[in-house]
Amino acid sequence: MGTLRLRVGSSPLRTEHERLVRTALRRGDEAPEIPDGVVYEGDASPRAIEIAREAWRARALHEHQSSCVFSRLLPQLIEAEASIEYKTVILRSAMDEIRHASLCLDVVRYLGGTPEIEGDLATVPLPEHVGRTPRERALRNVIFASCLSETISTSLLAEEREVTTEPRIHRVVEQLSADEILHAKLGWSLLGDWLPMLDAEEREGLARYLPLALGSIEQKMLAAMPLPPPISEALRSELAALGAIDGKDGREILYAVLEDVIVPRFEELGLPGKKAWADKRAA
Repeated sequence: MGTLRLRVGSSPLRTEHERLVRTALRRGDEAPEIPDGVVYEGDASPRAIEIAREAWRARALHEHQSSCVFSRLLPQLIEAEASIEYKTVILRSAMDEIRHASLCLDVVRYLGGTPEIEGDLATVPLPEHVGRTPRERALRNVIFASCLSETISTSLLAEEREVTTEPRIHRVVEQLSADEILHAKLGWSLLGDWLPMLDAEEREGLARYLPLALGSIEQKMLAAMPLPPPISEALRSELAALGAIDGKDGREILYAVLEDVIVPRFEELGLPGKKAWADKRAA
């Protein structure tokens, strides 16, 4: 157990951190960070603000954990002899996710909450896929972390970008959305580049992995989007304006992107996406 805090410290590295955010991680003309002391002055109800704060806290923890996933993919890409652009974008993605967690806690603070999370900060190692080649091991984990998880996140954020009307929160959602597009592109690009190089055994190994990957991502995302008790349409609209769509909407988007985007994309690449979705099973 521990406390996740993502405030910038006063060490000699503060200047370098701020330079990275301004340059390497910049998207758009206006920085999405919410300055200290700036607080929400809108007319959302106290109940909507409370629910939105908790949603943004949960997102912050998820984003922080995602940074560990991307950083742990780097050794696997090195072992699999990936070209250098994939290694640099993996590291960029890990830095993005740390920044995303910080931005989410900015929103918590902006909505009047304490920008920290008490909980289990232990992270889960990547699956080792023992007995598979380095190339297949890397591809399996990239498929799950990027082609599946980040593609789903991209679609969820696209919806949130449309409905979030609070200006400062909208800028945060825009930053997250733009970054997640790159994170998803990373996986699909690597998969497209490497599939022609796979031997028959590696390709068969990926085909066997897909039902497990699809079933596991389905269960993981459903757990992250519990169905809340029925709420009024007014409260639902307030939450959407604050960047917090409800679980029912999130689940509809989840299945739409899995069935209409991800499975067809696997098929286009020559992988058995339809069969894998029909045979899906969780770990």
